[in-house]
Amino acid sequence: MTGAPDNPTASGCANCGARLTGPWCARCGQEAVGRASLRRVVHRQYERIHHSLLALVFHPGQLTAEFRDGQRARSISPWRLALNLVAFFFALSFITDFRVAHFAQQDPTGTLEATIAAAAARNHVSRAEIAERIDRRLNGVYTLLLTLSVACNALLARVMHRRHPAPWSVHGVFALHLVAWTFLLSVLYFLMLRVLGLSPLMTASNASTEYANLAALAVVILLQVAYVLIAFHRVYADTWRAAGVKAVLLVIAGVFVDNAVLALAFLIALKTV
Repeated sequence: MTGAPDNPTASGCANCGARLTGPWCARCGQEAVGRASLRRVVHRQYERIHHSLLALVFHPGQLTAEFRDGQRARSISPWRLALNLVAFFFALSFITDFRVAHFAQQDPTGTLEATIAAAAARNHVSRAEIAERIDRRLNGVYTLLLTLSVACNALLARVMHRRHPAPWSVHGVFALHLVAWTFLLSVLYFLMLRVLGLSPLMTASNASTEYANLAALAVVILLQVAYVLIAFHRVYADTWRAAGVKAVLLVIAGVFVDNAVLALAFLIALKTV
């Protein structure tokens, strides 16, 4: 009886032509045709997503440690995980109110509102349309500029662990996982602000609202410090005391870098809209 052989390993790889000696191609990594199925592919991707998110949220540093130890097939690649969570954050902007128009309403100085109005007049469009354009441009520019945040976090991790034998790739992956975690935490932060009726610009009409703003920010910073502390202990084998000091320093530096990157992205978005 003619047709495809029962044993797909007896043929060559459909992708690169290399001889197959098992269910996977040793040259390109593609699964042998005949063994792959939509159900198996979906299940494998689900397992990677499930493992990656579970480790990212509940086991800080585990994904980086797995990368360091060569256990990379079980999780989503660091770049893909970070970029997908950044996209997820921006996709939820209609819920989190991470929008230029909303920030303009919360700005007590009126500077942001005047800037948007000037851009609308310059482009001869309505305020709503220019705000939407700025949002789209800001999302794209900010995503590209996140490479600066990744680079700074990787450099700081390297400087703080200059005696550790980890290569630069591990520091870079640590920084990518930190960015992924930060954007997950940012979703929680902005949702908390919206539910409580608070402003990310720290504007307050009374003392109780101001204290609530500070408390929400403090919770986020403490969670960020806790993540970095545990991750440093797990990835670099720091003592808890050393990891705590380094975590505080990294988070403080990260706040300045992230705010600078966001401000730069907003300026570029305004200039190029």
